[in-house]
Amino acid sequence: MSIWNFLKEMDQLQSQIGELARLNSVAGWPRMSFLPGVSSRHYPMMNISADDQNIYVEALAPGLDSQSLKVTAVRDKLTISGEKATTKVASEKFHRNERSAGKFTRTIELPTQINPDQVAAEYNSGILKITLPKAEEAKPRQIEIKVN
Repeated sequence: MSIWNFLKEMDQLQSQIGELARLNSVAGWPRMSFLPGVSSRHYPMMNISADDQNIYVEALAPGLDSQSLKVTAVRDKLTISGEKATTKVASEKFHRNERSAGKFTRTIELPTQINPDQVAAEYNSGILKITLPKAEEAKPRQIEIKVN
């Protein structure tokens, strides 16, 4: 008869997670800051707000090549993709390397359907501003109240 040992199981799990972390840092493996599900934060970071007519998205995305930046909108989904160029350094022996680089794609679900034909986007000083007009059926309507 075997008895389940919770502490032993947790110790094995911790060892396996540590091994994955070591594999990620091995030279030659791609940096994973832009891979979905791997990074602790989504990139680019966004603020989303709305009024009766539009949804507004501000994405913090400094250092991007504006030619690689793409915005697509369909029904209630917004996708932002692009590429952040790598910094070329004579020596690859960094003392600290916190600036990520590479391709990224981020898709978010919007709070309501939008009119994709009228979406406007502007990239200035590292901030991408997107205005997404709400679809007509998503806009609030004033309802007349009949009084007898």
